[in-house]
Amino acid sequence: MSERRQRLYRRLDRAERAAVERGLDKNRSARAMARDLGLSQSSVADEVRRNRTVSRGSGKGGRVGSVPEGACARLRGWPHVCNGCSKRRYRCSMPFRCEYSAARAQLVADGELSAARRGVDRTEEEFEAIAAKIRADLARGLSPAQIADARSSEFRAAPSTIYRWIERGYAGMWKHSLTAPSTAPLPAGLRLRSAWRRRSLRRSCSRSGARL
Repeated sequence: MSERRQRLYRRLDRAERAAVERGLDKNRSARAMARDLGLSQSSVADEVRRNRTVSRGSGKGGRVGSVPEGACARLRGWPHVCNGCSKRRYRCSMPFRCEYSAARAQLVADGELSAARRGVDRTEEEFEAIAAKIRADLARGLSPAQIADARSSEFRAAPSTIYRWIERGYAGMWKHSLTAPSTAPLPAGLRLRSAWRRRSLRRSCSRSGARL
């Protein structure tokens, strides 16, 4: 994967999320914000969809799981949130509303990264570098077991650990292509039947000397 494609994958930082929120408030397009931030358009759209929170309706304060029937059309396509709407403050009568907050998005991202690094003796920068390598290998079609074996001289991670990171979407690892939507399936071979998957992991770990 080229250096530019790797750069498009990187995790947004606090300043970039603040820029996204300002752009939403000004009704800027995802393409314009992506160009300014050096990201792909889908990365900006995914960031907003993934980290928008309910500001009115069931689940207020939590992440938006799905947009209910009858919700404003603005929430079903770009910008996916009420930011920038002239009726946002006082005149909106819709029963369901959601918004993007850079501060909330950063808190969620920090929590996810902390959970992903639990038990990993690495700094945040080192973990980001590992995540970038895993994403590149997934884009090439490698399985977690193959990644763990091929990257064993660079970092130690059991196949089961890499499976967990991917399935929970840590550091964007679920994105195996730049055009994949937020609901994209995992690469072929990752959604395995539990019993067969456990046997496969045991065999892989047995060969590499790692523990599940």
